[in-house]
Amino acid sequence: MKVLHVISGGETGGSKKHLLQLLTNSPVEAELLLLTEGAFAEDARKAGIPVTVVQQNSRLDRSAPRKILMVLKKGGFSIVHSHGARANFLIDSVYKKLGMPWFITVHSDPTLDFLHQPKPLAKVFTILNQRAMRRADHLFAVSEKFKDMLVKMGVEPKRITPVFNGINFHETLPDFDRRAIRESLSTQDDEFVFAIVARLHPVKGHDILLKAFAQIDRPCKLWVIGDGDLRQSLSEQATALGIAERVQFLGARKDVDQLLYAADVSLLTSHSESFPLVLLESADMATPVIATNVGGVPALVDPGKTGWIVEPGRADALQHVMEKAMDADTRERGSMLRSFAKENFSNENLQREIRKVYEAVLRLN
Repeated sequence: MKVLHVISGGETGGSKKHLLQLLTNSPVEAELLLLTEGAFAEDARKAGIPVTVVQQNSRLDRSAPRKILMVLKKGGFSIVHSHGARANFLIDSVYKKLGMPWFITVHSDPTLDFLHQPKPLAKVFTILNQRAMRRADHLFAVSEKFKDMLVKMGVEPKRITPVFNGINFHETLPDFDRRAIRESLSTQDDEFVFAIVARLHPVKGHDILLKAFAQIDRPCKLWVIGDGDLRQSLSEQATALGIAERVQFLGARKDVDQLLYAADVSLLTSHSESFPLVLLESADMATPVIATNVGGVPALVDPGKTGWIVEPGRADALQHVMEKAMDADTRERGSMLRSFAKENFSNENLQREIRKVYEAVLRLN
């Protein structure tokens, strides 16, 4: 069994982390094909993952599908596995010529993937992506909710396997210098800190978070970790709400684990998610979470014990649980979250489950 994973290569968030961990020390022979050079390709090579780059200069570059077919044939692959709409489009355009099973991992809600595009383009891209999902031999849905969504789109239930993301947990909780991390960000040791790690994109709900945070009339800070097109507008919103001094936009960081360790609570305010890796990364740092009720979040977060769950888009509800968290024993909740996540959501579990499905589908072909 030899698998070629295909993804655009410009990703910086969860799908990138998912693939880098999945393919590192993989129990099956696997390689990565990207459509652009960049940080993703560099990080994969550093991890010892074989990488091929088929440079696609634009979405209209029709040479890319043919080049991908050549890689598949010459490389002796028995499975192709795509991630993300762009990769799905390309494999769909040659699927009749593949001669091997095609898998897709659905990392996000396909009805919301193109919120940043003009409406006519968004509609076309959404239709094409959903068509690809109906054609693939098998799909991995990164939550039960996503499986239900795919069934409603017309995908046969027997061709969908829910799989929760996993990460490589530290054996023991790291002993970072919490005080030094906070001092580097002009934050006192006794200040309550909320942290959100997410690209600055409409689907992540930062605007709702800022509205909720502005209503909290108690000493606390918000660390916004990540970059994106909404950086300027969110900064302007924070100023308009009078909270600019309490909100720190930290941009993309390479020390996310340390920042989560130093925060009191980790936030996820998305309107849609699959099974967010950032929640597992928060668990690894024993930091409890406040998360919206999206995707596989309820499988990880036990309200009142390991964190809190709120409905998306509700600034009032979010404010309420953020204030509850400030009065809670966050260390105890974080410790419980870490123990549960480490036992149930490891990268090794994910690798075994995916291999099992590969083998079952190959036996049928």
